[in-house]
Amino acid sequence: MVLQYVFASVEEELGTVMQLIRASVPKDGYLYKVCTPLAEKPGKGIRPGLFLLSTQLVSSGGNVSRFIPVATALELVHWASLLHDDVIDEATTRRGIPTVNSIYSPTTAILVGDFFFSRALYFLNDYGNGVLETIAKLLLDLVSGQVAEQMERGQYCLTEATYLQLIGDKTARFLATACSLGTRLAGASGDIVASAEEYGYCLGMVYQLRDDLLDITGSEGVLGKETGIDMAMGIETLPSIRARALLPQEYRQAIVAVVEDGCHALLRELLWECGALEYTEDLIRYYADRGEESLEGLPEGDIRDRLKLLLRYVVLREC
Repeated sequence: MVLQYVFASVEEELGTVMQLIRASVPKDGYLYKVCTPLAEKPGKGIRPGLFLLSTQLVSSGGNVSRFIPVATALELVHWASLLHDDVIDEATTRRGIPTVNSIYSPTTAILVGDFFFSRALYFLNDYGNGVLETIAKLLLDLVSGQVAEQMERGQYCLTEATYLQLIGDKTARFLATACSLGTRLAGASGDIVASAEEYGYCLGMVYQLRDDLLDITGSEGVLGKETGIDMAMGIETLPSIRARALLPQEYRQAIVAVVEDGCHALLRELLWECGALEYTEDLIRYYADRGEESLEGLPEGDIRDRLKLLLRYVVLREC
């Protein structure tokens, strides 16, 4: 599997991250009951994996294990954001299992997400070097992006530029932070930190744009979650924005069918026929090319090669 190869050099540390997350959940009471299924299907581990790989880009990084608490905090922030996302999207499945909000309640999911945020702060407690400030800025970007998305929901007037800013805040900044923080804590030069941040940002843009396409074209069985959520929730992604710009009247008719009848077929057909999906693929290639260019600013070697492979994997991913 590609991800196993990419993160092979930090496999042991990623295992420790999961052990720490499991150990941080009280062993009695409702939290343990709710959190155990999440820990059994933890996801891809891309954010802590990227952070740990980034620390290995420079020889002065030394023992990677000393960065495990920060990697753990990053994964906990990600888990918290997913729980809150599922409430916002009214999602019923995640990673092939029922969501916390569907099993228990949206309130429970929000509170468990808050618990994961509290655990993240715990693991960051002993870190200096501006780590807490960096994570705080990351959370500000993430929340800003999510709030902007909700304010635009159902308005059908989002511009492409605003949308790219929005997904940059809610998705790409997280991966950019993982890469830049890893290199900075390992003692890299400012140029290397900047190149790592640019790589992470472009990787995140590719990841989110691919996610937008998969919500339209993907298989629920492969993705492990429902598709068509964005359309159902009145959230415009790049394909929809492009279709509206090209064929505004046909787009309005398709949206009426979604809103009034819950019928997505007309909108899906329009996105295919007007070239909006191909347009999105072109933008994915643009950010992928930018990401590959940024890798030239990183030290040559095995880690850089693995980061390049990860970028290509995200470009082509189906889940």
